[in-house]
Amino acid sequence: MLCRRSLMAGAGVSAVAALLGRNGRAAPAPGLEILGAPNASSIIVVRLLDSGGLAEAAPGATFRLWRDADELRAGLVSGRSRLITTPSHVPANLINRGLPMRLLAIISMGHLSVVTSDESIAQFSDLRGKPMLGFFRHDMPDLVFRVLARKEGIEPDRDLQMTYVQTPMEAAQLLVAGRADTAILHEPSATAAIMMAQHQGRTLRRAISLQQVWGVHFGKPRIPMAGVALHQGLIDDSPELLAALRAGLVPAKDWVLANRAEAAKLAERTMAIRPPVFERSLDHFHIDVVSAQAMRPELEIFYRALLELSPDTLGGKLPPDDFYLDL
Repeated sequence: MLCRRSLMAGAGVSAVAALLGRNGRAAPAPGLEILGAPNASSIIVVRLLDSGGLAEAAPGATFRLWRDADELRAGLVSGRSRLITTPSHVPANLINRGLPMRLLAIISMGHLSVVTSDESIAQFSDLRGKPMLGFFRHDMPDLVFRVLARKEGIEPDRDLQMTYVQTPMEAAQLLVAGRADTAILHEPSATAAIMMAQHQGRTLRRAISLQQVWGVHFGKPRIPMAGVALHQGLIDDSPELLAALRAGLVPAKDWVLANRAEAAKLAERTMAIRPPVFERSLDHFHIDVVSAQAMRPELEIFYRALLELSPDTLGGKLPPDDFYLDL
């Protein structure tokens, strides 16, 4: 988790925060690197950038996927990446540890499912005693699964045979190869696994939607899992960029949903997602654009669930009031 490896400890955070936010002069943000989460909801920001929606506010801006949590941390702490798409707990953790991050919007309402070849699995209780493959241990997918498992009366480390790999595609490949029967997967890896298995004569299916299970226990069948976050220094330096994001995120989302084939080609070019996988996964990664301020009640329910499970995930407390921005 973000508390590991002393990246956010003590005076180091203050020094980094001062470095990143030292220029109070409003100006465009040339050469901005946007660091994107490796899930399909990042397509919203990719579309906004590709359409020229950030051209004036951030000339020469580029987009790059981060492949693991360490790469994301390095980009943020170095100051290279002050605009990110991210699991929603990451900026909350950072602000509680002294880095002035702000959450602008939620762009994914949950994209996790349990994918299996085991025909006996239809609900959470059916997982008891079974092997379960996860990825990103102690980060978002694992945390969400563990919160819900406990709500369902299952202690993962006691009642399941949990093993982990580094990435969702590793988990997908093990499922396809028959070296694992059941895994927690995000999108588009769940769609990719199901499609690859079909080509090999193996049947995989989404047995459990974690979003639906979340709704049973927390009121709404959606999880505010991924969002767009900015460093306060970037907002101070270039309020034009914040205005461009506010103006462009919803139209970018609408374009993706209305132009699926074109969006799939864009995802292939910028995110290395095969177009058929992207199109088939689109209905399962539940993209939306809702301001962090409007989502605050649901975000705080989510954050409290994570705090109860693992306080260090959020730096031990809820983020402050000024963390939540409006669109």
